[in-house]
Amino acid sequence: MRQFLFYQFLAIGALFLLSSCEHDDPVSPIKPLEQRTVLLLTSEGYIYDQSGKKIMELPNCEEGSEIISDGDDYFVSGKTTKDRVGYWKNGKWNTLHVDFIDDVNHWTDGIGKWDYYIFLFDYPNVLRNSGIFPLEDCEDFIPASKCMSVSEGKCYVVGRDHPEDDNKYQNALLYSENKGKYVRNILPKSRDDINAAAYTVFAYDRTHTVVGGRIGEDPCLWVDGQLQILPRLYDTHDQTGEGMPVAYVGSVTYNNGHIYAVGSDIKEDRNEVAMLWVDGVPQHLCSDQEGLYWSWALEVIGYGDDWYALTIEMYDAPGDEYNLSIVLWLNGEVYRKFHSIDIVNFTVL
Repeated sequence: MRQFLFYQFLAIGALFLLSSCEHDDPVSPIKPLEQRTVLLLTSEGYIYDQSGKKIMELPNCEEGSEIISDGDDYFVSGKTTKDRVGYWKNGKWNTLHVDFIDDVNHWTDGIGKWDYYIFLFDYPNVLRNSGIFPLEDCEDFIPASKCMSVSEGKCYVVGRDHPEDDNKYQNALLYSENKGKYVRNILPKSRDDINAAAYTVFAYDRTHTVVGGRIGEDPCLWVDGQLQILPRLYDTHDQTGEGMPVAYVGSVTYNNGHIYAVGSDIKEDRNEVAMLWVDGVPQHLCSDQEGLYWSWALEVIGYGDDWYALTIEMYDAPGDEYNLSIVLWLNGEVYRKFHSIDIVNFTVL
């Protein structure tokens, strides 16, 4: 009898272990460079590959907002012409059966994935599959364009507030989940009488976050909530009160122990220039200085030991025209160039 009970316990333990691992994501192998595919999403819902060839037109897409990948699959958020809530997986639409009590048009600004869970940000809620998880105290919240990041099932949302009182200053905000609701956290500032905004977030190891944005006129990071003002290559702080355009961080990633941040700085002629900060050290991301009029960086992501970035460059042309180039970077070198593609962001699979 004791032997029978012993084997029963062994069987139950084995079943428990199998069930606990059932939904764990297998680690996707890192592909060599020649086997990778870069997918670029446009606001119209077109998807291009790294050769500049259009390979997909998302069905019923009014506007695409973000593309991510998981192994050989890719996922896109945005707005459908059918006013449904969901996402595109590998080009096919998937409706989420979410029981909303309102009757408004829904627009998913961001998307994340972990295990079999799909996360979408549909203001003022985070959707996790068919579940609705509201943001608390968000009446004045303006989400960032790259507002969401998910790591090991933990989701974060960033943006800024919009005080109704013109005498009050903006704050950078980070929302994190707590007992089924997303709690508002005001990120620290160097002083109270200054504006701040969060434009991007990257989460890793579940509890660690890197948030990028600006504070006053300067680009900055919040690493696990701690403010770091990034150095600038130009001393263009506004001393005239004319409203000098600010420098900022628009995308961040954490890869192989290093923090990569991209955005823009302002030159003396008040034109923007695309910037990269690696562990806080600044450098230009510019494929050709000759004739460059304006440039800015859209996004940076990591893949294996490599990192990719995407920038937009405008060059002087005859008359009042400008030539527009989209530059894809790999480990700080120009990897591909495209022309006349309205890129929102990209992913690697």
